[in-house]
Amino acid sequence: MKAAIYVRVSTPRQALKGESISMQKERLTAYIKAQGWKLYKIYEDKGFSGKNTARPAFQEMMKDAESRLFDVLVVYKIDRLSRSILDFHTTIEKLKKYNISFVSVTQQFDTTTSTGRLMLAILVDFANFEREIDVDRAIDSFQQRLQNGLPSGAIPYGYKRLKGNKVVIVPDEAEKVKEIYQLALKRYSMSEIAQKMGFSVWHVRSILRQPFYCGYLVRRRNGKNKRIPEEQWEWYKGQHKAIISLKTYQDVSQIRHSRAKNTKTKYARLFSKLIYCPYCEHNLSFHTRHWKNKKEITFYYICEKISRESKACSQYVNESKMEDLLLSAIEKLVNIDIKKDNKFKENNIEKELKQIDRKIRRLVALSERTGNVQEVARRINELKKRREEILKTPKKERTIDAREIKRIINNITNVYQYMSREEKAHFWHLAINRIIAYRDKFVIEWNGLGTTEVPREFNNKSSIGNGGGGRIRTFDTPGMSRML
Repeated sequence: MKAAIYVRVSTPRQALKGESISMQKERLTAYIKAQGWKLYKIYEDKGFSGKNTARPAFQEMMKDAESRLFDVLVVYKIDRLSRSILDFHTTIEKLKKYNISFVSVTQQFDTTTSTGRLMLAILVDFANFEREIDVDRAIDSFQQRLQNGLPSGAIPYGYKRLKGNKVVIVPDEAEKVKEIYQLALKRYSMSEIAQKMGFSVWHVRSILRQPFYCGYLVRRRNGKNKRIPEEQWEWYKGQHKAIISLKTYQDVSQIRHSRAKNTKTKYARLFSKLIYCPYCEHNLSFHTRHWKNKKEITFYYICEKISRESKACSQYVNESKMEDLLLSAIEKLVNIDIKKDNKFKENNIEKELKQIDRKIRRLVALSERTGNVQEVARRINELKKRREEILKTPKKERTIDAREIKRIINNITNVYQYMSREEKAHFWHLAINRIIAYRDKFVIEWNGLGTTEVPREFNNKSSIGNGGGGRIRTFDTPGMSRML
């Protein structure tokens, strides 16, 4: 019989309590040898919590179990496998389906009997209860530190933590923080500040939204650990020294909010959430540039960090150039031989059917993880009804008359220059599903009209300043610089 071992430790404290990885391996290997079994593989997760199954070694183990690569799974304690009763039961049921036995060395249970299953469920319940108690204690400790003016976790740029948890100012970094706030008071945009200071836009944004610099700590989440709006943050006076005054922070905060509000209300974003960077796997961010000498505004899109962990290649797209490119592309799109190809199938139908199937598969997987069967079943039924509606649609109605498309597009191109930004944005979001911005080309995925590839124009002397405010940005590919 081939046996697989699964070991896990989430914190150094557990190792100190005698539950180290090496100890678990030693005990489990000895047990397998005593049973006369053959060791197949040891699956090891270091530093992963047992609150869910999002663990690399665990996922690998379950794939191997599905392929029947071993006959029995051996763990030190069942909470090493999972602290969630739902995840534990789901895992046991899958192992049972794959005809794989389960053994907990320190807790002898027979999973083939109802009594054994009941005892396992009770034990998992207690393990989950213990984890929730630890979470509650951590939250209480965090709240107590806030009330005492003591920070938890990472210290912001401009400060450092000494021995004894004392937080002090780093003079050189503090001067840069002050300069960033002074530039913000002068109404420089975050991208302009980032270019001037040599910071990323994400870093500038995090500094300008950090009350730590004015001597305060804030709680940004509610009792359910969900993020709350900035105006609902809970403020606590900190024991550390402030780098800026409270008034400076409040003035900058007011400027930020007014700028964001004005940008939303004044300027519709023509290609918001449409331009996608395949290298960093997220959409480009919308920005505006107000020229002081020229009475005009430039709109542009930049690939920048959307979170601490995300990537950003800083590629840049000028909005007006993108408009010209798309208008040219959409005119060529309908230059087809109408006599030869009077009608063509709408690609969107097949695409939507595939999307529905993908969503159903994800919902099924979600139900296995969360156990929220009723809500998942309701959403799956809605998707199935939509799929039936599509399939019932007569084939004649699934095709588009090329003459009609050409007439509509010609009308749009004739009146486009007279449309408002809101109308233009509405049109492009109806016409386009996504614009994939590669280094050498744009791939435009039209809604129902197929895909168009358009080469990007390179100009080594160009800069973001020529179309949006910034410096030349180069890619890894030799000879290629940031362009359209």
